[in-house]
Amino acid sequence: MIPGINPAQLQKRRPEKNADIISIQSQVIYGTVGNSIAQPTLESYGWQVLAVPTFLLSNTPDYPSCFGGEISAEWFSGFLQGLHDRGQDAQLRAVITGYLGSTTKASEVSRWLPGTLRSNPEAMVIIDPVMGDDDCGYYVDPALLGWYRDSLAPMATGLTPNRFELACLSGKTLENDDDVIAAARTLLNQRTQWVVVTSAARGEAGKTLRVFCVTAEEVHVIEHAAYDGAPKGTGDMFTAQLTALLLKGLPLFEAAELACQLTRRSVLDSLNDGTGLLNPRPDISAERAGVGD
Repeated sequence: MIPGINPAQLQKRRPEKNADIISIQSQVIYGTVGNSIAQPTLESYGWQVLAVPTFLLSNTPDYPSCFGGEISAEWFSGFLQGLHDRGQDAQLRAVITGYLGSTTKASEVSRWLPGTLRSNPEAMVIIDPVMGDDDCGYYVDPALLGWYRDSLAPMATGLTPNRFELACLSGKTLENDDDVIAAARTLLNQRTQWVVVTSAARGEAGKTLRVFCVTAEEVHVIEHAAYDGAPKGTGDMFTAQLTALLLKGLPLFEAAELACQLTRRSVLDSLNDGTGLLNPRPDISAERAGVGD
């Protein structure tokens, strides 16, 4: 028995506090990748965030030692069921998915998400289809592609693939900017309104990167500096910044511009202080950039 607490009090139902955002991705105890950067970034805007881990690691695997691994299917399914049981999928503003890492996780999210959207059809769904990159190819089971292409991507409001992932999802060869735009538009549907392609192209001498924001009617290109040694988790932070800014009411292109600016500032902070860790609230804050509450 807890001193001073009547056991009957523990059985009383407390009013549930509704979350704004559910973020489903990996998590590290030390580091700033997955939910470990997405959650504090989103919360810095005042959003109530529930973070659902797909993998839980002591740190990113690039360190000499790394402990932990994939959350079991039973636990992960239970996490999602628990959110439903607590009514946390009834008044959501957004769902984010990042690193799922396995077909088991993709299957569970594909099963859970339709019910969540039926409960709250206005919820924004932002899917970062994390599968690999141009320099290394797939770093997950390639069978994940089918789950993203056939089940998850069609339920998204918006997608944030990199160039490699866009090529996989679209089945297209991307040789130039027009190919990137055309491939992104193959992923649009009645629900999926936009695709933001990160690291879509390099500028001259490889000193800059371009981000393509693609809708059915318009294309907006953002060019920013490329930094050697950038910390891991920049894509996770960018997607979180983008989601938070869209929920604040910014138009897509403006939100993407500001998300790039804030992520770039955090990368510079990390390079300057030598920690290799991203700052969820970099020196250039959303408030100073003119984003209201």
